[in-house]
Amino acid sequence: MLLNMVKLRYVDAPVFLDVQQVVQQYTLEGSGTIAAPGWTGDAAIAPAAAASARWAESPTITYVPMSGVKFTKSLLQPVTPANLFSLVESGWPIDVVFGVGVRVLNGLHAGSTIEMFKHNADPDFYRALSLLRELQASDAFGLRVEQAKGQEASVMIFRARQLDEATAATGRKVRELLHLDLQTEEFSLAFGAVSENDKQIAMLTRSMLEILGEASAGVEIPASDLAEGRVTKITLPAGPSSESGPRFSVHVHSSDSKPGSGEAFTAVHYRNHWFWVDDRDVPSKRGLGFLMVLFTLVESGNEAQPPVLTISKP
Repeated sequence: MLLNMVKLRYVDAPVFLDVQQVVQQYTLEGSGTIAAPGWTGDAAIAPAAAASARWAESPTITYVPMSGVKFTKSLLQPVTPANLFSLVESGWPIDVVFGVGVRVLNGLHAGSTIEMFKHNADPDFYRALSLLRELQASDAFGLRVEQAKGQEASVMIFRARQLDEATAATGRKVRELLHLDLQTEEFSLAFGAVSENDKQIAMLTRSMLEILGEASAGVEIPASDLAEGRVTKITLPAGPSSESGPRFSVHVHSSDSKPGSGEAFTAVHYRNHWFWVDDRDVPSKRGLGFLMVLFTLVESGNEAQPPVLTISKP
């Protein structure tokens, strides 16, 4: 994941690998010898004895590059709104999840650091996310999955009961910003830029390629490569986070020498430089995990067989 973030800054094609097979082989051997030439049983003279043992472990992991339709869809297929909400329901901050994974929310556009997806950010988009984060902290909304016309349909619910007046007012403000009906508590989720009516929340989500590109804004590029124009230039949005969005990025350091032992959480060597995430940088470590979870959600294609673990019996 880290290598692909760096490669995208250098306009290099990302590559992902599937684990095809895991073979784990253990070997335990033992032997013993006693040498007693001419021994007559005299207790004062002991025979020569020796023992030896050997333990060997030889793991073999086979990787196969992801390719074809599965690879294309995994990179270009947007994350579904239901999957993003499932991350929110599991505890991830909604302003970060939506700030990274959503391009348009009920007609409100998010900003972008990628040149090809440049769009002026709507301040109301990030105001809505900030208010949704307050509602999430108060457990004031939830998600329900229903069966509609033989398919699963997701419904977002604003809880009106047992809420204080301030939280209820925040819920109303979110409805106003998203142009939703102020009296309705349940809203269906749909994929798209604009909703059909004021009882629907439409989300145009980003693909994994876009998300990786946005996250790569935190990659430090060596000054020489910047001066020579070897990388894409990224302009971070200015202004407070309430208007330009939460700063989600994985801070990636760069250096000419390999980071010291215990200093890097993960590191890659690329174009004669080392790129690494500091093991003490908890937000960046959490951000890498978040990207891996997102990639798992959008991974598509034929269901892959799990890798086989083979252990030989003695």
